[in-house]
Amino acid sequence: MSSQISEERKRLHPWLKRGRAAILGGVKKLDQDSYEGERLEGLDLSSQGLADKTFSDCDFSGCDFSEADLSRSEFENCLFRDCNLSNPKIDRARLIDIRFEDCKIAGLNFYHCEQMGFDFSFEACHLMGCNFSELKMKRARFIRCKLEDCGFEGSYLVEASFEGSTFAACLFHEAELEKASFVDAHGYSIDPRTNKIRKAVFSVPDVLSLLDCFDIVVK
Repeated sequence: MSSQISEERKRLHPWLKRGRAAILGGVKKLDQDSYEGERLEGLDLSSQGLADKTFSDCDFSGCDFSEADLSRSEFENCLFRDCNLSNPKIDRARLIDIRFEDCKIAGLNFYHCEQMGFDFSFEACHLMGCNFSELKMKRARFIRCKLEDCGFEGSYLVEASFEGSTFAACLFHEAELEKASFVDAHGYSIDPRTNKIRKAVFSVPDVLSLLDCFDIVVK
């Protein structure tokens, strides 16, 4: 009988199959120094001090990190889904193998992190005022995202994918975009004279924006 109850719990709560505990929105603070294999759901962590903590193999769902202090904290192999990450402090933080899905991400200067190399995946996210300058992000994924006022100066984006994303007032300058994919992307402004775009893939008609810097007329 007990085994049947256990199997029913796993069916109703799929993360239990992975050995994950659930920390739900009733929790006011994350007081532990480290969390591993946990599902953190619906937490209001806005403006909280979360510095010097370690999160490994954790899923964050519907959490609010706006204005939170994440300085010197480490996140490894974590998923953020439907989270608000508006203007958190990430000074000397470490972000290793991180995925973002359906998140609002604003005002993040990723060069403030401890490392310069990142394994990022963004899907259906809204990114505003984020700075990716000088970062190494080979094969980074920005899939079906909306990017506004984001900077990619000196960024290493070889084989990155921006497929299905839209851009507004984003700056690419001295970025390495070899073999990157902008298939079905819109609104980007890339100067081929100052960015490396060899074997990058673009879609018609947006690829014509690459000619804007030459002050020519296309009919």
